[in-house]
Amino acid sequence: MLVLVLIEETSIADVVLRQLHQKGIASIAYRDPLRALDHLTDLNPEAVIIRGKDFPLHQQLLAALVRFYVPLNRCKMIVLGRGIPDFPPCTCIAEEQFLREPSLITNEILKPHHIDSKTGSRLVAKAQRTMKF
Repeated sequence: MLVLVLIEETSIADVVLRQLHQKGIASIAYRDPLRALDHLTDLNPEAVIIRGKDFPLHQQLLAALVRFYVPLNRCKMIVLGRGIPDFPPCTCIAEEQFLREPSLITNEILKPHHIDSKTGSRLVAKAQRTMKF
């Protein structure tokens, strides 16, 4: 299992990476969202963890990519902080709650993942049209 971590704040990233390492989950950490997007399809991770506060605009693009790009159908997306509401691949975990209980991340990663339909918000539909998935 491989998890891509996109968090700029090193103290938060360290907590996430430590929790993943304790559960034996391989991870790759990025601080540059463009580099993470470039490597996302090559790495084909089982989950992506992004801190919404660090990358508020990139989380929407990343969510659309995870949701509609066929090779990433099985990928989960976990947003620390405020995320995109009503969008199936995203699970939002409040940062304060995560800092109190870091196991929330690994519990979410290890849960079964399924999405029934390709419905999403208007924002995602626009991203889909723009990116021609």
